[in-house]
Amino acid sequence: MLSSRGVSTRRFTGLAPRLPPTPAALYAALTSGLTPALAALIATLAAPQPATLSAQAPTPVPGEVTCADCIITLDTIATIGGWEDAGLHVITPFSQVAVDRRGRILVTHLSYPEISVFSPEGDYVGTVGRGGAADGEYEAIAHVNVGGRYIHVFEFQRGRTVLDHDFGVVRTDRSIPQVLSSVVADTDEVAFALHVPGATGVAHQRLVLDMVGRTVSFGGAEPVRRGPQMQRFVVAGDNETFWAVRQQANRIVGWDLEPEPAVARVFDRTVDAFERDNPALQSWPRSLNVGAMLDENGLWIAWQTPDAQWTERISPGDPIPEVPWQTVLDGWLDLVDPSTGRTIARYQGDDALLGFAHGSRYVVSYHEPRAGGAYIHLLAPKLSR
Repeated sequence: MLSSRGVSTRRFTGLAPRLPPTPAALYAALTSGLTPALAALIATLAAPQPATLSAQAPTPVPGEVTCADCIITLDTIATIGGWEDAGLHVITPFSQVAVDRRGRILVTHLSYPEISVFSPEGDYVGTVGRGGAADGEYEAIAHVNVGGRYIHVFEFQRGRTVLDHDFGVVRTDRSIPQVLSSVVADTDEVAFALHVPGATGVAHQRLVLDMVGRTVSFGGAEPVRRGPQMQRFVVAGDNETFWAVRQQANRIVGWDLEPEPAVARVFDRTVDAFERDNPALQSWPRSLNVGAMLDENGLWIAWQTPDAQWTERISPGDPIPEVPWQTVLDGWLDLVDPSTGRTIARYQGDDALLGFAHGSRYVVSYHEPRAGGAYIHLLAPKLSR
């Protein structure tokens, strides 16, 4: 355990908000030194023209592992948790985790209008923000993500707040739709996905939010609506591709960003362990895709299923049993070949996986010892052949 005892608990709340840069200054800063693809994307943002949805048809893909000699191992980078240490109220199965450019670990929970800050080693440092409606004050934080220059705080109902790495407020954008999972480029553009109603092969929009609060849609002409998402996606990407993964189904959609963003691949994966616990009606626990990350190995997808020994199913609104989380859920990690949709390697563990720490390549696991307390671990996935 990495204890937080003896560590300073200075609060960062009460910092004076900084005046936001002008749109012209931000635009100039964002477009300097970019790749041609990103520069073209920002130019599109300046005068958005909604594209039509691609007619790309889904390709069925079996979910068995294709590389018998490939092994996924998870190396522990940091551990946060304990029994009654300061700052640990946010360590729950619903924690959202990010890692900023200084290596600090940022943890949020929808019940608390603040960001808990931990050192790269897992020691508690303090909190950022508080409840309220002013700049730098929050209601319910959906997740935090990190770009090249800024920290992006997304709320469930109140848009985005942009912070610098000293936690000063740069700007707020209250009119954007709900962003539950995002990819933030080094240039601080944000890409995310929303559901598109209608019978289409893809059924989502890829949206890009720039640093002056403008949103452009690719893949559908439906207006961008605020409010809860009926169907959710986890997303991953880099400067060349963008992936959207359905949370409650194994459809993954890949976009090529050059010469113009367009759907390039749609895979419907069939993974027996996932499909076994994927009921049509909402219940808990059930199979869910909880995170995605793209690196040189391929597309990593973190998912969870009910533990084979746990047969109880709970309807929405019913109380969740007070048992260690690992007795209810198993954690899985797939490495998928982006060109074929086939699974290269697969990991299964007893601890639930909460997804990936935003701004990093670390997967987050959650564990509750029977003696009490709770822990989250930041784990670096590694492929061995």
